[in-house]
Amino acid sequence: MDSIKKKRTDKAVMKEQIVLAASKAFMQKGVKMVRMDDIAAGLSMSKRTLYELFHDKEDLLLDVMKLHRDEMHEYMAEVASKAENVLEVILKFYQRSAQDFQKTNRKFFEDMEKYPKARNYIAESRKENLDAAMEFYHKGVEQGIFREDVNYDIVRAMVCEQMDLLIRSEVCQDYSLAEIYETLVFMHMRGISTKKGLEIVDNFLLGLKGNEHNKNG
Repeated sequence: MDSIKKKRTDKAVMKEQIVLAASKAFMQKGVKMVRMDDIAAGLSMSKRTLYELFHDKEDLLLDVMKLHRDEMHEYMAEVASKAENVLEVILKFYQRSAQDFQKTNRKFFEDMEKYPKARNYIAESRKENLDAAMEFYHKGVEQGIFREDVNYDIVRAMVCEQMDLLIRSEVCQDYSLAEIYETLVFMHMRGISTKKGLEIVDNFLLGLKGNEHNKNG
């Protein structure tokens, strides 16, 4: 019984190592450019062992995406436990997403078109995030942070479509995904915020600039 438990533990540890290595490679080079052979060689394991744990590259890609989703959920739960209002939570979510964009090659997003299971998973995760955002919008209206005269169903639909459109547009040739994302986010956050909300957004931005200054200094 102990030997079976140990095998299961070893298998779980090995899967975690593979997912972490694949995540780094996919983000840096895109999914298409990374072969299963490359991942196996990088971890000094046989390709056979890799395929015993993951049926194919898309199977591995799904586990990479689940890892990022779990990490974001954990991060957001911690943020929400300390935040004074919903806007702080939303801004922290966008900040974390922008940091992820900075570390991710645009090819990663373009390659998603070739993996239907991954596309479906992204759509599912996005719907979950947008449903949660709707709750935050309504709570923000109650807290006097977001405007009452805004149709948040339209805001939800626009946020959903904007990044997909931009990734396929020529704008991405001139600016990084992170820069485009940050601009869109703060443009729309300022647009739906009340005077009280704008103060929170501006203070958040000042804090970010202060952190950047300290890093560079």
